[in-house]
This record gives sequence, C-alpha cells and structure tokens, in this order.
Amino acid sequence: MNTFMKNGYLDTLPAIANADWRGDCLSESLRGHNNAEYDDALLRTVRRVRPQSHTLFLTGDREQVLAFLRQEVADLRELAPTTERFNNDVSDAVQVFIGWWGGSWRGAAIEIVFSPTWYGSGSTLLLGDDAARVREFAFAMNDFAERPQGRTLLYSGSWTNAPEIDAEIGKIAWDDIVLPDTLIAEVRATVEGWATGKAMYEAMGFSWRRGILLVGPPGTGKTMIGKAVAAQLPELPFLYVRDLRNHGQQDAVSLIFRRARKLAPCILVLEDVDTLITPANRSVLLNEMDGFKSNEGILIIASTNHPHLIDEAFLKRPSRFDRVFHIGLPEGAERAAFCRRVLSRSAFASRLAPGFDTEGLIAKIVDKSKGFTPAYLKEALTGAALALAHTGNADVLDERYTAAVLAQVDELKKTMRRLKDPAALAEMTTGGDGIGYRRGTDD
Repeated sequence: MNTFMKNGYLDTLPAIANADWRGDCLSESLRGHNNAEYDDALLRTVRRVRPQSHTLFLTGDREQVLAFLRQEVADLRELAPTTERFNNDVSDAVQVFIGWWGGSWRGAAIEIVFSPTWYGSGSTLLLGDDAARVREFAFAMNDFAERPQGRTLLYSGSWTNAPEIDAEIGKIAWDDIVLPDTLIAEVRATVEGWATGKAMYEAMGFSWRRGILLVGPPGTGKTMIGKAVAAQLPELPFLYVRDLRNHGQQDAVSLIFRRARKLAPCILVLEDVDTLITPANRSVLLNEMDGFKSNEGILIIASTNHPHLIDEAFLKRPSRFDRVFHIGLPEGAERAAFCRRVLSRSAFASRLAPGFDTEGLIAKIVDKSKGFTPAYLKEALTGAALALAHTGNADVLDERYTAAVLAQVDELKKTMRRLKDPAALAEMTTGGDGIGYRRGTDD
C-alpha cells in the first residue's frame, strides 16, 4: 500500500498505525521535528518492541537503496505502508518519505526501515538477529548506494543520480567546442596526461590527482569543456556539484570530497566555484583540496565567471588548481565556425532556401558581433527563426531570415551595452517582437 502526500504527513498516520507494531514505530518517529529527532524516536521505539534485534543506521540515496533491495534481497515485501512525497523543491520527483520492508539476504532475515526525511538522501535503519550479517548487509548496501546508476551524480543539497546529464555528456565532443585550437589542445593534453599517467605520477612520487580551473565570461564554453572531458573518459564516474544547499556548508564540502574519494578514479566538477567558497567553508575546502586527506585518482574541474572573487589561496598554489585556463571571447574565425556549425544542423539546413548565401550571412554576423559569446551567437540565429515563426514565415529561411538575424545581432549589442551600464538597465523593456536575449545553456 502506498500513501502519497504533497506537503504534510499527519493524514498518513492512521494508515501507518493500523499496520502492526511496525506501523506504531513509524508513527512514533513522525512525532519528531527534524531528521535527527525522527531517527531517535524510531530507534527508541524499535528497541523497546524488539530488544533482541541488532540495529544499525546508515545514510544514503533512497533511490539507490531501493535499487539495491530489489536486486539483492530475496522475497522482498512491504511490512508497513509506504508513504511517498512529491519533492518540488529540487527535483520535481516522487520520493519515498517513510517505509518498511523485509526479506532475506545470504540466508539471513533482514528488515529495512526508511526513517522520515524531506530529502532524496536519508537514514535507513537495519534490523536483524545476526549482528555480523547486518553489518555485512550495511557495507554492501552502502557501497552500492554510493555509486551512480548511470555515470553522473549531481550534488544539489544531496547526491542524486542525473540521467539528464548523462544524456548531455553523450552529445558533446571536443569538436563541438568553438575555441582556439591551441587552447583546446592544451586542455586535452592536461586531461590525457592525468588519465594515462598514473604510473608516471607514482614513479615520480606524486599523488595521482589534477586540478583544472576554467576562467571566462558566461557562455564561452566552460560547461561544455567539462562535458567533453567526461565524454573523453567514459569509464569514470562524473560528479557534478551545482551548489551547497540544504546542508551546513562545511558538512557539504566534506560530503562531496568523501564521495569523490570513494568513487575514485573519477571526475569532480565544481560549477561556479566562486559561489561555493564562503568564509564558513574556506578552510574546510582548502584542506579537502590539499590537506591531510589524499585525493588520489580525482580530476577536479572548476569553473568561474568571476576569478577576482576567488581567494588567492586557491589560485596561487598549484597543488589546488594546477592549471588555470582562460576561456575568452571567440575571435572572428571562431565565431564564423560556430555559426557555420549551427546553420548546418538539420533544424536550419532543411529550411534554408535554395541558393541561400550561408557564407555571406556568416560574414555579416562576424563583422557585427565582436564581443559575442557562443551563447549570444546562438541566440541571434535561433531568435531570428523564432521571430519569423511568429509571423508565419519560418517554413523557408531566405533573405528575410538574413535581415532578422542581423536585427537580432543589433538588439543583442544594445542589450550588452545596457548590461555594462547599470543606469541603463531601467530602460530595458520586454517587447512583443520576439527579439531578446535568453541565457544559453552552455556556459
């Protein structure tokens, strides 16, 4: 039996309480006010009812724990009604809030209880008569739960699987990144030197780890570089840190590096690292990156749009960020290559009018787009098509498309000037002509 809730849980108490002594234990746990009180109340009640059972708590991602139970526990069955909740704070997903299962593992009876939690990761209580087997089960479940079901684990308050990032990784290759060939070659050489150089690192007495910092304006390709590295090393887990929500920041930093060490060799990406470093976690992050604990087998790729906000302690010691790459604005040849690539995609190429002067359009864009990032160039090309679609003229892209693209470029240049002048922001309005800037997805 599954009970579903969106915001509260008190309405689920009657269904749980009617189960048996297990339902009573779950009901008692819900009388707490936070995760620690939930765990304490659950354990206290279980020990009162089943003093002969060995108990053990561990914490892990709920979806991973459930996957382990379905795969490893024989005769798995629900022993008390499961309550699910809709989590629209982070993932817009249905997650198990509380539940109780039983079965056998390697010939021993085992019971698994989800203590209440409002996050994707929470406490699991194990019960069994064989203490040694309960411990073995806990280690096996924990090892399974800490590994991604695909390749990617996303940290945003807690670790969750991220199949959508897995799909994106599969679409990105080095050839998709429009940057100077020499810069791409340097980044690739740094990554390949680490990936293939374990024996050399060990022979020279160095720890097999590497830290890369990507610096540059938004929309220049920093996120794409991280995905290209992941695509280049498909056998390695990909750990992507977006923010430090929901946990105390010091705890979050430690959790992140503990998981990376557990999964090493792996790739750890710190998105917008300047926003992650705070006075509260500065010393912890410094120690985790270059302290007493080993980061053997971890390739760290961090990015920032604002390097001046990063503490010099992170920038001036190579053992933290060994290489700093400046991902600048594309020059004319790179802007042309990017436009050519976008216009060659089927969504555009199939609609271009016969004889359409693609190279002529690209030359005009390059001439007028100095200072544009790939994200701005993409907006000019796609925004023009959308503007024509509003007028019913997007089936065939002809000279009207050329005019619309150049109009988009002019409007985006005005937007860029306004963004550099805070006083001019008051003049910015949203019009109905379909021209405007939308933030690109690939920073």
